Amino acid sequence: MATVISTPAERLQNHPGTVEQHWREHPRMAQVPEVGAAQLVPAGSRAVVVAPHPDDEVLGCAGLLMALAQAGRDILLIAVSDGEGSHASGSAMSAGLLAQLRPAETIAALGVLELVQVDIMRANIPDSRVAEHRLKLQDLLLAYVQRSDTLLASWHLDGHPDHDAVGEVCRDVGRRIGCHVIEVPVWLWHWRQPDDGDIPWHSARKLALDQEQVERKAQALQCYRSQLEPDLSTGNAAVLSNEVLAHFLRPYEIYFV
Repeated sequence: MATVISTPAERLQNHPGTVEQHWREHPRMAQVPEVGAAQLVPAGSRAVVVAPHPDDEVLGCAGLLMALAQAGRDILLIAVSDGEGSHASGSAMSAGLLAQLRPAETIAALGVLELVQVDIMRANIPDSRVAEHRLKLQDLLLAYVQRSDTLLASWHLDGHPDHDAVGEVCRDVGRRIGCHVIEVPVWLWHWRQPDDGDIPWHSARKLALDQEQVERKAQALQCYRSQLEPDLSTGNAAVLSNEVLAHFLRPYEIYFV
């Protein structure tokens, strides 16, 4: 896997990505078994979402969270970083500004999804440096995660160093505590191809979303204005371009169980 080029915005300038139509039409996607929200997160289990950056919780699992909330399940969101590293050095969108904007965007998005009862814990780990602070994240999870919880973490081979580190730490914590871990692919859909050999299709599961859930997820994603607009101060494209967003407007979500 190639090393990520600095920020997501900079890497997107150098990589066209895999178009969503290629994923939707590929036989592997059609073969993924369907699963219900209650099978992913059983009754009595709290969903603990470990999001590397603000927006990952909505991109990856908004549909599942809506279904769990409707069923009255407890949800804890652990915001690993404040997402202050999404833009290039020298951008008018400075790290200090982004550290204020991006968590506020998450609050707005959760409101659109009617997830107002979600508990949020901010780990305050520096964006793009989660691997350097993996022990801090590990200690936090060991202190707050229970054996009965279901950990929802970014996939450990997702293609962004923070996503990879979060996935690795959560896998390790899951083994130590004995709780169930589900990995959520995000950047996989842009950087990878369906036939890449290390995609764990055998453990993939498909959660179907109804039309209302798809529409509400799309509305929630519009809350992340800092990621949706091109950076005029540097000339970099939007982090979440229409091509990237298309991967998350499917009538289903994919999880690695």
